[in-house]
This record gives sequence, C-alpha cells and structure tokens, in this order.
Amino acid sequence: MDVSIMTVSIPLDADTMQEVKELLQEDTVDYATLISVEELTNYYLKGFCVLAYDDESDKLVGVLSSIDRLATGEYEWSAVVSPVRRKQGIGTGLIKELERNLVLRGATFDLALVPEESQVGREWLGNFYYVHDFTERTMVAKAEAMLTSNDLEIIQYSSEESELIEVLISSFGDTVEEILNFIAFNTQTPNRKLMVATMENKVVGTVTMVDDSDNLWVTGLGVHERARGKGIATAILKWAKNEAHLLGKMNVYLDVETENDHALSIYEKAGFETTQHTHFYRKR
Repeated sequence: MDVSIMTVSIPLDADTMQEVKELLQEDTVDYATLISVEELTNYYLKGFCVLAYDDESDKLVGVLSSIDRLATGEYEWSAVVSPVRRKQGIGTGLIKELERNLVLRGATFDLALVPEESQVGREWLGNFYYVHDFTERTMVAKAEAMLTSNDLEIIQYSSEESELIEVLISSFGDTVEEILNFIAFNTQTPNRKLMVATMENKVVGTVTMVDDSDNLWVTGLGVHERARGKGIATAILKWAKNEAHLLGKMNVYLDVETENDHALSIYEKAGFETTQHTHFYRKR
C-alpha cells in the first residue's frame, strides 16, 4: 500500500487533530505528552508536524511533531506509527521529511523524545544514528489547598527584567540572549504565566505556570544562589499546588532530569511522584 507524507505547520486544524488523537489511541504506550497534543492548536507555538496517510483509505498512519519551543532553532520531536503499519518504511519517511524541514528552517540542534516503555522506539532511533543523551522524569502531585509562606510573595512578572535575568543566570547558567527568548515566550504565550518570587522586595526565584486543561504544569523553577537553603523552592511548589486548587485543576506536573538529585529530593518532599521517564536522544 502506498503512503503519502506531508508537512504542515502548527497550528493543526480540528480535523487533523482528531486524526492524530485517534492514531495515538492505537498504541499501548502513551505518546500524547511527547507529541504535545494539547499544544498543536496553539498559534504561538513554533514548529511543524509530519503526517503519513495511507493513500487507499486516506487514514493517518504516522505522525511526527517537531517543536522549537523558545524559537531558538533547537527542536524537540517525537513520532508514532500505527502498530499495524510498522516495518513498512513509514518511520523512515517521517525521519527524512523531518531532516528536510530542519534544514529548511535553519535548525541548529534537535532532540528526539521517546518513553522509557517503548523499547521499539529506542531501537528505531538507533537506526538513524541517534544516541541517548539524558533522561527526564515527569512527576505529579495533587492540587490542594496549602498554607503559603508569609515572607515570600509570588506575583506575575511585569517589569523585573534585570533581577529575573540574574536569577535565571544563577539557576541555569543560560546566556542573556537565551533568557530574553525565554521571557518573551513565557509572557507572549496565552496559556503561560511567568511568575517571580520576591522576599524583602528582592527577586529571589521564578517559576512558569502552564495551563493544560485539567492540570497545571510547573516549569522553569529557579532560585538565586544567594537565597538557597531557605526553603524557597519548596514554598514555590506549595504555592503552585494551592494555585492549581484555586483554579479547579486536578494535578500539578513537572519534569526534572533524573541525575538532578537535589531537585528530585525537593520535589519528592513536596509530595511529587514519578509517573513517566522520557529518554532524550541526539544525533551523534
């Protein structure tokens, strides 16, 4: 059977989104988060999808989503092929179209994401010279009413740019250019809120809240080195759980690298439990 492969830019239309969701339901491994299903209709998200259709039935049999979340030329992607259509060259076709688009869009780097449960996916990436780079845990805690610290005030970012840049450099070691891209993305995307944590009128931490249907995601959590050891990260997490409760959300999610023992310890003490491991692969 012949297959047609095409590239479409994000956002996807409603009919295509429904086809993607139906395809993902065919797999026993949950790829919804890695494909970024909830974000593929977002006009502010930079990226594209590669779609594979069976010519005879006009059914979607493969999808690859590739996202440059901070518009820096660095793409993260993941792919799924219908279980009954594997080993028919569809995955190879998706990869070739991915590579063509990465060149056209001036990509500087790409990472492939695959769930730990997908041994087939990890072996498949090896065929295209991708090697394991690092692993992240997805962790979750119930949204609940929490008492928050009176000494720490958490507000939406507005004009604290220089202080926020200092916190982000201290926390993540990013360049100023990378940080400005980060701030722009998190302040211009509708479902995101960039927050700053202040103590004694000084910005000591930051976190971004991402509204995802019934859940709230925490990302970009950082504390300035001069303020560490004071329980600020824990206080921010408690605030996030309380904020999710006030918004009527079910859970709070976050991602963390498995080798970041310090952060893992903080998250576990704050009531977060691991629900998934995601492996990141880079081209060697």
